[in-house]
Amino acid sequence: MYFKKSLTSGQRAVLLLSAAALLLCSASAFAQEPTCRSKSGAVKVVYPDVARKMKIFGTVRLQLQLTPTGNVREVKVLGGNPVLASAAQQAVKQAKFEGDLCVINFDFKE
Repeated sequence: MYFKKSLTSGQRAVLLLSAAALLLCSASAFAQEPTCRSKSGAVKVVYPDVARKMKIFGTVRLQLQLTPTGNVREVKVLGGNPVLASAAQQAVKQAKFEGDLCVINFDFKE
């Protein structure tokens, strides 16, 4: 796509408004995903020893696709350190949830 070197103020305003609308639409799509509710109580995740030793901490965000019985069919990592995400993935596979598609966050702290 080719843009002129200089845009008029009206063109700049339209471009900025379009970009803002796109950002708002994509943010609202994430907000509509329901939070996972566990059928089996709190999901126990093990903080990996290697992550603890390396002082890796943070939040892992997972999207779960569930079977009708509440088992995890598929896990998609939406964010977080790969070492921590691996531990979170293992934890959710041991639990049962309500719904068919949901998002869950795990906070790993020292």
